[in-house]
Parts: sequence; structure tokens; C-alpha cells
Amino acid sequence: MQEYTVVGGVAQISDPAFFETWMDREDFAEAMSQAATPAVAALKRLVFEFEAALARMVVSRRVEEEIDGILERFLVEDYIQHDPNVPGNGRAVLAQGFRMLPLNGDVPPPPVALIVEGDLVCLMMQKPMPDPTAPGSTYDWFIPTIFRVRNGKLAEHWGPGQKGKPGVGPAPE
Repeated sequence: MQEYTVVGGVAQISDPAFFETWMDREDFAEAMSQAATPAVAALKRLVFEFEAALARMVVSRRVEEEIDGILERFLVEDYIQHDPNVPGNGRAVLAQGFRMLPLNGDVPPPPVALIVEGDLVCLMMQKPMPDPTAPGSTYDWFIPTIFRVRNGKLAEHWGPGQKGKPGVGPAPE
């Protein structure tokens, strides 16, 4: 059984175990970065690699050791964050926000679509969630988020996060 397929630019994940390993799969990164032009492929790859680096950091529980380097590699210094749980802009503020996230052992969800329009990259992630209407089963939750890219780095982010309670972390995205 193939773990995933990409049809019409959207990944369809058929093996539940893939949700645990996606961030270490070069074949998946390559498949998700396919584009008509090298410039668009580079934008897709940038966002994919950022999400994969964050996922590896969370899984390894090495936020304190790795967050500053990841943000320096992928984000402009004056990064703008449109998130009610991150009180301000810039890499340092975002790094502090990551340091406060509770690590519960969940693997961050994989990108299943990357859509580029100019300097904007829309990323859609997928996460199986327990179905509250059917105990013992799951449903697919799709999470959209958008990045603006400037000079090869992420410059701005919009996401679906809702404000969370202090010390508990943000509401699910």
C-alpha cells in the first residue's frame, strides 16, 4: 500500500502511520514542492521545510535548543505574526511563544497542499481527530494557514488560531 498520493496538488494520505513520519520523508517534500516553475517550487519548498523543521523540533522536545536557529534560518527579523496568542512581531517574540507551548507528544500535522499566488503561500495541513459524534473513529481536520515570503524568507503569517488561556496554550489551529 502506498502511504500517500498527490492528486491535483493535494496529498491524500492512506496510511495513518505516515502522519507520524512525514517530516523526515524527502520523497514527500519533493512531491509537495512540485510546481510549473522553479520559483514557485522554491516557495513551496521553503514553507514545507519550515513546517518540517518545527515538527521535528516538537517531536524531539528540543524547543529550547532549536527554536532560535530554526526561526533565524526561515524568518526575516521583522517577521509579522497575526496570531492572538503571540503578543507582538519579530523572531524573538515568536520564539518565546514556542517556548511556552505545552508539548503533549502530538506530531504536528503534515502539509497536504501548498498553493502559491505571488509572494503568498497558502499551506493546508491535515490532522485526524477523534470524532465526537462517532466514538472510536476519526475525521480529517484541514487547517489552512498563509505565509508571505520576502527575499527567500517568511515575512508574515496568518493562521486560524483562536486565543487560548494563559499557560494552557492556544486553542487548536
